[in-house]
Amino acid sequence: MRRSSLSLGLLSMILCLLLVASLPSYCSAVRPIIQSSWTTTPPVIDGNFLSGEWSNLQLVFKSPDYPDSYVLPTYVYFLNDNSNLYVLVDAVGDHTDSGGDECLLWFNFVNTIKISITGASGTKIDTNFNAAIGFSSTPNSATAHKIYEFCIPFSYIDSAPGHTIDFCSPEFKQASMPYDPETGRDNIWPLGLNVEDPNTWGLIVTSLSRPVAGVTMSVNKLAVLAPYLALAGLFAALSAVVAVGKRRRA
Repeated sequence: MRRSSLSLGLLSMILCLLLVASLPSYCSAVRPIIQSSWTTTPPVIDGNFLSGEWSNLQLVFKSPDYPDSYVLPTYVYFLNDNSNLYVLVDAVGDHTDSGGDECLLWFNFVNTIKISITGASGTKIDTNFNAAIGFSSTPNSATAHKIYEFCIPFSYIDSAPGHTIDFCSPEFKQASMPYDPETGRDNIWPLGLNVEDPNTWGLIVTSLSRPVAGVTMSVNKLAVLAPYLALAGLFAALSAVVAVGKRRRA
């Protein structure tokens, strides 16, 4: 019986180690996660942020979490439906409507898709993706400031609802999420980003609708949770081996 328990523990250890070794490179480090929320009422991409139009706040660029020496106070929201990923960058700290303002989003470490919009209020893009810039008050601030809205087709970023997407906002030719040339402030995400190292990128976990049950869920979470599950299994296996060893000494 003791031999059987010991063999089972060792087998569990080996299986856990094989699981960790087989994980894709993007799971080899703990990476920050953005959870996109399902929406049945997509926002209008017009550069305006009306009360109730956007929900699911995911990123807040403010001190103390981000150094005040360079941060541009900003709130960022993520939504998706079956066709598109929607992003709102509410730059409450940018109080000038400059034509040099820019918001930059990068998707996918392999075959990177770079999406940006530059300009003053009223600027719009309607090509492979939709984007618009506004300058007004929002639910986050009564003072007029820069607003960036995006509607990005999943097909354009090689993804689909329920998938996990590599994502970052780099400092690239003085652009980020967003960049204000008047103050020189920008928001790079994640902190410590190196665009050449996938382990320093973040992840967007998009939602998948289940209309029959009337609920939403996120799939492909195994890619995110697998390292933790493997470690938990390894810990359980080690505990079993230790328990067998104690019984033998007893």
